[in-house]
Amino acid sequence: MFKSPLHNVFLISVFCLSSAVYAQTDSIKTQETIDDSAEVVIPKQVLADIKMITPPEGFVVSDRFNGYIHYQAGAAIIMSMLENTNFINIEKGMTEDFFRSNQLVLIEKRNFEADNGTKGLIYKSTFVLSGKDYVRYFVYAGDLNRTLWLAITYPKAVEALVDSEILKSIQSINLKPISNEHK
Repeated sequence: MFKSPLHNVFLISVFCLSSAVYAQTDSIKTQETIDDSAEVVIPKQVLADIKMITPPEGFVVSDRFNGYIHYQAGAAIIMSMLENTNFINIEKGMTEDFFRSNQLVLIEKRNFEADNGTKGLIYKSTFVLSGKDYVRYFVYAGDLNRTLWLAITYPKAVEALVDSEILKSIQSINLKPISNEHK
């Protein structure tokens, strides 16, 4: 089978993007069927400013997706911004059925607060792809009107090296990053 970290990153990217599409579609259906008489605002997915997090050591900006990649580890951080929703509403769609239908095993769910006070949720899960074990984090952080969504994936084989660095990066979330353009 394929052994290169670049192949792992490609497989991870395809899986992340396909899960992202399913998760977005699933949450929209859930919102629309809650109460047909209520006015529903459908979340809009846009590119997140990659400066909203400090990437872990060794991660570089990807030229294939919005986020960061670590070629040697076969790890990726895909970033999106969901407008017109908050992470508490997104939590309603993160059900056992969501994880099961995406062939994910939920390991942990917890609340967190980033260093600057931004609140959010972290879901840690595992999955198997092409016979290899992977770890996937879904991170949702934001305010009343928007949510930063991180899909972080890496091979389980590098967990001891990558996991603590990923958690440090999550702690750095800042929805209003300082721009270098005005300096």
